[in-house]
Amino acid sequence: MYHIYSTLANDNEYIRYSEHGPRGVNVAERSVLVKGGSGVHQKRLGTPLGVHTAVSDEDFAWLKENFSFKQHMANGYIRVEKSKLDPEVVAADMVTRDQKTDACPIVPQDFSDKPAKDGLTAIEPKTNKKSKAA
Repeated sequence: MYHIYSTLANDNEYIRYSEHGPRGVNVAERSVLVKGGSGVHQKRLGTPLGVHTAVSDEDFAWLKENFSFKQHMANGYIRVEKSKLDPEVVAADMVTRDQKTDACPIVPQDFSDKPAKDGLTAIEPKTNKKSKAA
């Protein structure tokens, strides 16, 4: 499985036509769609490498011989990776909570239990109050 990252603004469908179609009309034999839309406002999240498309080994072997695909690769619009990184491995070292800036969602660890009357407990938020400068 190959992973193609495209920085092109539009989807590109690379097509191979049959040269011996009925009455001289070329007929599409094979096609591979590589997703585009990098830099275009969309609902999906883009990656720094571009928009991701996964293709099979057979499709990539054919794409390597396609003239337009080779031009896009040579001009730097398309990047091909053999393996895809596992999101769990990549995210293992990421910081999920920054206590200094408090720029993150609220989680249960942000609160503490305080005893109240009649055996009840009150939940109080923990704050990162900075000491006043002297």
